[in-house]
Amino acid sequence: MERTFLSSLKFSVYVVGAGITVSKMELVVKALGKPELATFLREVANMLAFVGTFIAGLGILSFFRTVSHINKAQPVDKKEVVDPRIYMAAERTFLAWVRTAISITVFGFVIEKFEFFLIQLSKVLKWNFSADHKSLMSIGMFVIVIGVVTLVLGTANFYRTVYKIDQGYYRTNVWLYKVYGIIIFFTCLTLAIDILKII
Repeated sequence: MERTFLSSLKFSVYVVGAGITVSKMELVVKALGKPELATFLREVANMLAFVGTFIAGLGILSFFRTVSHINKAQPVDKKEVVDPRIYMAAERTFLAWVRTAISITVFGFVIEKFEFFLIQLSKVLKWNFSADHKSLMSIGMFVIVIGVVTLVLGTANFYRTVYKIDQGYYRTNVWLYKVYGIIIFFTCLTLAIDILKII
């Protein structure tokens, strides 16, 4: 359940990030004098912003609904405490957190480095886009910070899970997943708002 939730949140950041890239490509197409294509790219960017934010919201709602069916603080059978499969499952979930953190962080670097591409392109095309353009560096750094927060939360969740299993009680750390889901939702919402205000 947790790994599916993390995958849906990671995908939502990708979709909104793709919207940012498309919205920047709209500037390039405008500079090349193709207004019809620029209008199409604007619509695609807006759609990606909406869809990515919707996916994040849907993932959160789905997780909340699923979590409501989990019993609270059920004792773990003594046999399960020594069963390596329990710890391996915790490790797989931790690895899902790490994959999500790495993916989001790398995506933040890609967004930030796309700024360099636009600067080089403007030099080649002799195009001054500073009036129409807002820097991607701050957006990229914001996404990188979210990736680092993901890694910190995943590590804390892993150590808490192993500790609770060793104590004989384990329950999904619901509040942590809720907080993380809300963080990603507002990240997507912030990026979507930025897409709508770029031009």
